[in-house]
Amino acid sequence: MKYDLEFARKQVADLERFRFFRALSGTTDEFRYVFQLIALLLHANHPNLPGFVANAPAGIADFKLTDYQRHYLHELLAQSPDVQFSQIFDRTSHAIDGVYVMGSIASIAQTSSSDLDIWVCLRNGLKAREREKLQQKATALQNWAKQFDVDVNLFLMDQNRFRNFQSSGVMTEENCGSAQYMLLLDEFYRSAIRLAGKPLLWLHLLVEDEKNYESEVEDLIRHGEIDPQEWVDFGGLSKFSANEYFGAGLWQLYKGIDAPYKSVIKILLLEEYSWEYPNTRLIASDFKFHLLMDHTEDHHFDPYLEMLERVTNYLTYRKDFRRLEDVRRCFYLKSTEDWWYHSESNWRAELINRLAQDWGWSKETIQDLNLRPFWKIKRVKQSYGKLMQMLMISYRNLIDFARKHHVDANIVPQDISILTRKIYTAFEELPGKVLLINPQISTDLSEPYLTFVEVTATDRPVKKGWYMLNQAPEISGFSHPRYTEYSATLHKLVASVYFNGLLTPNTQLYIQSPNVSLSTLQEFITNLAETLPVRVPPPTNDDLHHPCEIRQLMVAINLSCDPTKQLTDSKTPIQQSDLFSFGTEQQNLVGSIDFIYRNLWNEIRTLHFEGPNAILMALKVLSNKIHHGSTALADIAVYSYSRHYRRSLANIVTALIKKCIDIQLGINQPSNTQSMLRVAGKNWQFFFEERGISLQELPENQVLPENNLDEELQAEVNENDNVLPVQSEQNPPEKLQYPSEIDSFASEGFLQFFFEDNNDDTFNVYILDEKNHIEIYHRCDGEKEQKINEINHIYTNADSSGNNPYGIIQRNFNYPQFYRIIHNRYYEGSNPPVHIVPFQRQAKYT
Repeated sequence: MKYDLEFARKQVADLERFRFFRALSGTTDEFRYVFQLIALLLHANHPNLPGFVANAPAGIADFKLTDYQRHYLHELLAQSPDVQFSQIFDRTSHAIDGVYVMGSIASIAQTSSSDLDIWVCLRNGLKAREREKLQQKATALQNWAKQFDVDVNLFLMDQNRFRNFQSSGVMTEENCGSAQYMLLLDEFYRSAIRLAGKPLLWLHLLVEDEKNYESEVEDLIRHGEIDPQEWVDFGGLSKFSANEYFGAGLWQLYKGIDAPYKSVIKILLLEEYSWEYPNTRLIASDFKFHLLMDHTEDHHFDPYLEMLERVTNYLTYRKDFRRLEDVRRCFYLKSTEDWWYHSESNWRAELINRLAQDWGWSKETIQDLNLRPFWKIKRVKQSYGKLMQMLMISYRNLIDFARKHHVDANIVPQDISILTRKIYTAFEELPGKVLLINPQISTDLSEPYLTFVEVTATDRPVKKGWYMLNQAPEISGFSHPRYTEYSATLHKLVASVYFNGLLTPNTQLYIQSPNVSLSTLQEFITNLAETLPVRVPPPTNDDLHHPCEIRQLMVAINLSCDPTKQLTDSKTPIQQSDLFSFGTEQQNLVGSIDFIYRNLWNEIRTLHFEGPNAILMALKVLSNKIHHGSTALADIAVYSYSRHYRRSLANIVTALIKKCIDIQLGINQPSNTQSMLRVAGKNWQFFFEERGISLQELPENQVLPENNLDEELQAEVNENDNVLPVQSEQNPPEKLQYPSEIDSFASEGFLQFFFEDNNDDTFNVYILDEKNHIEIYHRCDGEKEQKINEINHIYTNADSSGNNPYGIIQRNFNYPQFYRIIHNRYYEGSNPPVHIVPFQRQAKYT
């Protein structure tokens, strides 16, 4: 095939100038400063320049100073007369072949908060030490850019490794790892702007069939028409596989945690791509065709407008006009997210307003969307619900695509495990979990007034529980349609408004309740803020590889149900153990216990226990969530809101919780692990075991000691406010035989599979279902990968097939998790002797 490389060079050069100009228009001075200097600072490595790293290789092939960069250097030299221009700029060698920015830059979707995602293509042959130094320099430049509130992500790319499907690194917040390959290349090619270095070969060759791209390039090299040393080439778009869709879909869901509007557009594009499969024509291929055939209308230069056009055509063909309207709103909100900050008119504003008119939107609709940064909770929840619905529809369509084309959904188990856990923690709704509304929707959800209303009567038109209104109480009283949030329990409702930012120190509080006073509510909120801060660092990949252990725990005693209110004489000294069986009526003075905790995955969970046996149930559930060998909790705080015996109740509950946690963690083991306690007139035997607390009610005629605290523990009560019950000789019930390390990985909502090799060619499989019930299968044969494929296939068919031997409950984002149990039996002194790691296949490339 004959190629007109000179015409292609001209077209690409015009495109780069056009995009470079648009990238700088309508942006901040700080962004323009960083954008125009980043290539120079990668090219030069000098102590007087930002990003200097001693002995770091530098230099970009064919680097040419821009006027802006030359002016910057001259100003720098004026301040440092002892530095020569040649010391900074002139280089005889280079370590970098090219530098390219990609993504939303120069598109209608570029905003003041847009990241600079930059590919730094390395020269072949760089040594590992040189790459390490360059990575240090890249990190230093990223930190330099942060001084100007510009987020720069520099990805060191090896074109040969990339062409061989080898990921450029471990999956991070900005790096998709191995979740997608060709789709990433598609986005790069359709949006890349060359900042410096060699041009991209792919963009200059209008190959009729991408499957022939490699052979066409080889022919051009063989006939001397191109010199491969003059180009950067990441390869063609011919290796696109159906297997990529699932990983790419999960990646976009993950990105939707922080950038929901952009992710909705991208995941709908994936859906459109999958609809065309196997004859999918990627946007990058269409874009290059128009570019090199001299079809250079403005919208073909904009990858985001092209995405919108593709999605529009797809949804229109399917007559899915509701989703079309929703995706247009997402596109509008993404493109205008900083209008409230930058009010000046520019080409982006003019274009998006023209689109809104074409869509037939009313002034009221546009005004409502323009006020998005100032939306309050009701409007945010409405938008969030639509976002989740759109993401889920696209996700289910991709799952259907995977089933139709027999896609191996377990492409790269380690990355899939990380992605699904991040998505699960952000989006999955479970009883007791506090769902965090995405902060990107509104900049400020705080409310000046909040009113908490408790409904106790069963004959009311609304169900029992707690309601929150984002206003001061009115004379008309509580009206069902006006409430903003509901929860069956007060502590979860407060946690929801606190962690979502509605409740701040400046919020005026009101309460209408027969059981909880305003002072108690205020005290509880103060304690919550002291114990659990709203903002914490995000979980690392290592955190997400571990079970979701409790990290911070707050315990509230008698917040919503306080039996001590009925006591008339609270000055009489009593034994601490009598607090659970008080007076002639043997009343338990712990009426309710509430847990609020943050786990290792940064989920906020709540638990509520109420009634005569609240303390028993609370200890039992807590013991099942603390596992032997887990890391000690960072914070444990117990607060009592009782009218009487407040300190005594806090002390004894603290003691029991501490004993429960210590035994479960395997630290500070007491002399006895069997105890008795009298609660609400009944005697109970405790068995503190590695796998949780067992409870057994004792006969009525069995009498406990007058003070059922042994001497060892009574001393702790007096000195450290710790209380432990006395010992019993009864043996605990029989245990299930399975590796105890599995307990620490138990996570509600997930179906989890643990594979354990035997000495022969067989293996054992331990299955924890969504409720953490265990099933055990010994001495299985065959290939584990085949079993995983079978499980994944059943999962994708769970809604449409009656063949579901594992009882899979397919909810939103609870994709099955797979682990390998490894015994260090061959290594003397190995610690731990058994550990559990994510299941990972044999690598495809080494």
